[in-house]
Parts: sequence; C-alpha cells; structure tokens
Amino acid sequence: MNFEGILSFITKIISRKFIYWSSKTSDVIIQYNKSMNEWIPNIPKAVLHDHLDGGLRVDTLLDLASIQGYSKLPSTKKVDLLNWIEPKPNKTLAINLEAWDHTIAVMQDTNSIYRVTMEALEDLANDGVVYAELRFAPLVHCQNALNPKEVVDAVLNGIKDGTNQFGVLSGAILCAMRHLNNSKEVVNLCIENNDVLAFDLAGPEVGFSALNHQEAIEIAHRNDINITLHADWEVPEGIHEVILDLRSARIGHGSQIINDYNKIENGLIFKNLAAKFVHENNIPLELCPTSNMQCGSCNSISEHPFKKLYDDGFNVTINTDNRLMSNITMSQEVNNLVESFTFTQDEILQITKNTIEAGFVDSKKREKLLSSF
Repeated sequence: MNFEGILSFITKIISRKFIYWSSKTSDVIIQYNKSMNEWIPNIPKAVLHDHLDGGLRVDTLLDLASIQGYSKLPSTKKVDLLNWIEPKPNKTLAINLEAWDHTIAVMQDTNSIYRVTMEALEDLANDGVVYAELRFAPLVHCQNALNPKEVVDAVLNGIKDGTNQFGVLSGAILCAMRHLNNSKEVVNLCIENNDVLAFDLAGPEVGFSALNHQEAIEIAHRNDINITLHADWEVPEGIHEVILDLRSARIGHGSQIINDYNKIENGLIFKNLAAKFVHENNIPLELCPTSNMQCGSCNSISEHPFKKLYDDGFNVTINTDNRLMSNITMSQEVNNLVESFTFTQDEILQITKNTIEAGFVDSKKREKLLSSF
C-alpha cells in the first residue's frame, strides 16, 4: 500500500469493526479484551511518542535472541519475560531502563533493526493507528559492526516500506541519551538526513540535566531541526529547561505540569513562566499514562492528570511510550482513558486530529490525512 492507500485504510477503520491480525502467531483477534468499548479499535489513532526499541514484539525479542545466540535474557518464557520487563513503581526510572539492555542487544544488525521497524508499523496499523512517529537512539545500536548511518538507514528503509505496505503515515525521531556526551553526533545525523523528523533527548533524567546538551540543541535550532525533548515526572524543573531554556517544540511526557498551576473560577493561575508558556502556546504534551503509572507517577490511570490537563485546555496527546515494556497498545491506552474519564468518541477523534497536527511529518501529507477524517 502506498501513501494514497492511507485514505482508503481510514475509510475501512471507520466503516467496519476492526480485526486485528497477528502475523507472529497466525491468530485473528476480534476484540482486544471483552471490556473494551466497541468503537475504540475502529477509531483512527495517532502516536507521537513510541520508542522503537521499547516496542518489539516479545516473540521477536525471543526469536532474535535465539537466532543470534544471545543468552542474557532473564527468561526464555514469554509470560515470565513480559513480567520481568514491565516497569516497577518502586524502582527508579534508571533501573526500569535496564530492560533496554536486552532489546538493544538484539538490534545490532540491519536486518534485525529493519524487521523491528516493519513489525512496529504492522502492529500499529493493525491497532487502528494512522499516524506514527517512532524514536530511537542510533548510537546504541553501534556496539558491533554497524556505523550510525547504517543504523539510521535501516530504520528509515523500514519506515518507507512500512508506510507503503501498511498505510501508516510515519517517520523517525533520533534520540541522544542524557547521560552520554555524544548528542552533537546525533544532531549531525539529523542534519545529514532530510528524512529524519526530529531530535530528542531520552534516558535517565535525575542528575542529567537537559542543559548539559544545550550546545548540541543550539546546533539543531540553527539547522531548522525539529525538537521534542523528554521532561518526565521525576524532575520538576524539567519543563522549564526543555521549553524556556532549550525551546523544544513538544514535551516528551510532561504530566508534572499539573503541579505548576491552580484552577480558579475564572481560569488558571500559573506558578511559573514555563507552565504559562506551554498553555498559552498550545505546546503538545506527549502524555503516556500507562507508562507513567507503571513507573510510579500515580497509582492508577484514574489518578493520572490527563483529564484535568485536557479540561484545563492543555494540548494533550495519547501515547504508548513503550509497547513491549508496558505491554500496551494504543487501543488499550485509549480504552483506559475512556473507562477512567468517560471520554466520548468525538473527543478521542479530536485528540487524534490534534496529535496529527502536532506531528513532524511533512505538513502537506498530514493535511491530506486530516482531510480524510
């Protein structure tokens, strides 16, 4: 399917009950779970914050480990491995990131990287996603024989072929890691390849300020590179750093902004300039409710600030963060919010539209996609 096929794909999603086809198990699943609202698998969805190396199929992780002779997985049993991978609220983000050691270890050759990219778009398409931005840290995939360009090319080839085959308008974001000092190299990869959508900073945030990478981000600005930066709930000053100091166009996560204002009868009173700027300039928040809950920011989805931020006029988007690590799909993510906050079908569709408008893929392609809704 080429890009023109996206329009007919959306028509199919809207007009019929969605059937999920899993090529890895040869099973057809008519519903994701018995309690899911019937319209949720069918409605078009968009995701801005989805880590490629956090979204492998668990079967693919096991298969690649077997093929490559990788013996360090904590378990070779699917259920046990999923349980080990899932983030634990009583652990720090840095400890929860240990699962990436294994997914990254099996993504050290172009065939594996391409396979993971294609499967990601296939899974997202089967889940009713029509727009997706996949992010990854290219330099961590250079532990064996690959160079950074080969890594980026493998993902971009998967993006191109996956967009054509599965009808998901998609692109790739390159991440540098906060705790490393090679962010300039990642920015240069963005500059050298016009098909890359944007630059991001990911990884552990406590003790690793985004301001450590200010020079690299200034280079990105001078070269008109789109920027979205992580500002997770563990660092209260994170939003100020990424928005006011580093001028990011979007915020990766950002749920802690709920603490930066008070709601009164006539509107909002902001406690700092960053929150005021985010609200007044409609800065997109790449919220990831399930991932946030699993990492300990709240005890349940119903306690997540997503709905309050939505009601208070923030530009909220729904994201999976890491589909493998959180054992989540976009439909399940949406269903969790609908069940917790009684979002309507029209409201979810509008959030999807807002998400696509906040995307980094070519504006004409996004406008064409939006015109089909």
